[in-house]
Amino acid sequence: MRSAAMYPLDIIQEQEKRLQSLEHELIELRQGLAAVHDYFLQIKAQADEKSISAELNFGIVKPLKDDDVEFEGIWEFHQKMLVADPSGSVPLDIMYDTFAQFCRKNGKKPVDKDAFEYLLPQMDDPRPVIFRGKWQGCRFRS
Repeated sequence: MRSAAMYPLDIIQEQEKRLQSLEHELIELRQGLAAVHDYFLQIKAQADEKSISAELNFGIVKPLKDDDVEFEGIWEFHQKMLVADPSGSVPLDIMYDTFAQFCRKNGKKPVDKDAFEYLLPQMDDPRPVIFRGKWQGCRFRS
């Protein structure tokens, strides 16, 4: 009878061993998952660094350089072609067309009209302003 009474005890002990084994495997799986997660985060951080670097280069640095070139073209046009004249005015299209011709003649690519109309009033002496479809306060140099 003892062997029959021990039989359920053996089953319980066997189940406890299997539970301990499963718990141990679960702990190892969690550790492995944590290691994979950390590795993924490292790879993601490196990818993010490269992405951010590329984004900074192409999204900020290059456009700033392009903006400098654009600004220089407008500044050069402003300095060489315009003079202050309180009663002077130039129609918007004529000013932009003259600017575009000036740029092409000097081997530069003209900025689009919206950028031109935004940047030109930032310049001083003369400081042209748009009023009633014309640039006011300046004229072309004779």
